[in-house]
Amino acid sequence: MADMLHASCHCGRVRITLPAASAGVLACHCGDCQKMHGNFNAFIAAPVGDVAIEGADALTWYQSSEAARRAFCTTCGGRVLKEVTAAGRWLVSAGLVDGPTGKRIIKNLWEQSKPDWYDLPATSAPPT
Repeated sequence: MADMLHASCHCGRVRITLPAASAGVLACHCGDCQKMHGNFNAFIAAPVGDVAIEGADALTWYQSSEAARRAFCTTCGGRVLKEVTAAGRWLVSAGLVDGPTGKRIIKNLWEQSKPDWYDLPATSAPPT
């Protein structure tokens, strides 16, 4: 269906379907994503009840912070899902979605939870 987004892990063992209408794009810079991805990570976000997962038995979940847990494919190691527990949302790694989503980033979590050191003055000039 054209109104559905489809995603899968790298090996295709885990397949995810979610309605395009319920999905929003997040660019997350939280400490959790910085630790896991080394930079921001883009996610397609949707309420848990809107997300259908095939091959969920291939997922291994890790509690990556107090507020979230992440699912990895046990076969290819792909970072498939992040669950924001209190919000009742699953975040699907945007890079796993087939084709363009036609959506723009609607929320940049970095602006809300950037680390304390971000606004500190620089102590030296950057290398030239």
